[in-house]
Amino acid sequence: MHWIQFNESRARCSTRGQIRDINGVHAAWSHTQLIINNLTTPNAPIPNAADLKSCAGAAVSDAVPYRLPWMFGIPEPWLHVSLDEANTVLASAGLRYMMYMTVMECPGPLAEPLRPLPGDVVVKRIDSPDLAADSLNLNCRAYNMPLTVTEDVLAAKVYFSNPDTDFGFVVYNGDGIPVSTATAIDLGDWIYVAAVATDAEQRKQGYAEVAMRAALTAAPRKPTALDASRMGEPLYAQLGYQRRFKWNFWVPG
Repeated sequence: MHWIQFNESRARCSTRGQIRDINGVHAAWSHTQLIINNLTTPNAPIPNAADLKSCAGAAVSDAVPYRLPWMFGIPEPWLHVSLDEANTVLASAGLRYMMYMTVMECPGPLAEPLRPLPGDVVVKRIDSPDLAADSLNLNCRAYNMPLTVTEDVLAAKVYFSNPDTDFGFVVYNGDGIPVSTATAIDLGDWIYVAAVATDAEQRKQGYAEVAMRAALTAAPRKPTALDASRMGEPLYAQLGYQRRFKWNFWVPG
C-alpha cells in the first residue's frame, strides 16, 4: 500500500517520527501538525463491524496521548462492511468521516501534454529552507491549514532532508510568485508523488503539471503512484494514471 509506505518514509525522516504496531493497528506518524503524515491503519483486512469497532478503539487509544491531528485510514479492499455501517461504528469510537482519496498508478512515462504548458515560469528544485517553506506554504494555503504547519514540518525535517529520495520542485510565475509545487519520493520499487498543490488563484493553467513533470524527470525512472483528491483526479488521469481503489479516512471529532 503506497500510502502506508509513504507515511512510513516520512516517519523515518522526521526527527520525532514513530512507527508503532499495537493491538491490531499500525501507526506511521511524523509527529507534527501535518495531519496527512500521522496515519493509523488496521494491520489487516476488517471482516466485520465487531472487528472494526475493536480496531478503531485501539487506534483512538494509541493516538490520544499525543494530542496531534491524525487520520484513521482503511483501503477499500480491506473494508468488508458498507461505508454507512463503517461510519456508524466509527462514530461510536469518536471518529467522523473526513474524505476519500483514490489510489492511482502509472507504470511507465507520463502521457504527452494535451495543451501547451506555461512557458513564463521558473522551476526550482527544493534545496534550501526558503524553497522548502514556499512548497509547504503552498500546501497549507491549498488545503486550508495554518502556515504554522510549515514551521513545524521543517523543524522536524519531514520533507526535503534527503536529496537522494526527495525530489521536490516549486514553480514560480513570471512575477516570481510561487504558484505550484510537487514532490516525487523514491520508495524503492515505486516513486510516490506527494504534496502537489497550486495556489487557488492560479489553478487550471498547467502549473501543477509543470511541477509534477519536473519532479518525475529528476527522480529515478520507476513506476509511479499517488493518492488523488477528487479535484486532482482529472489531471492525473490526463497524465496517464489509472484508478485502482479508494482509501477512506476518518478523524477525531
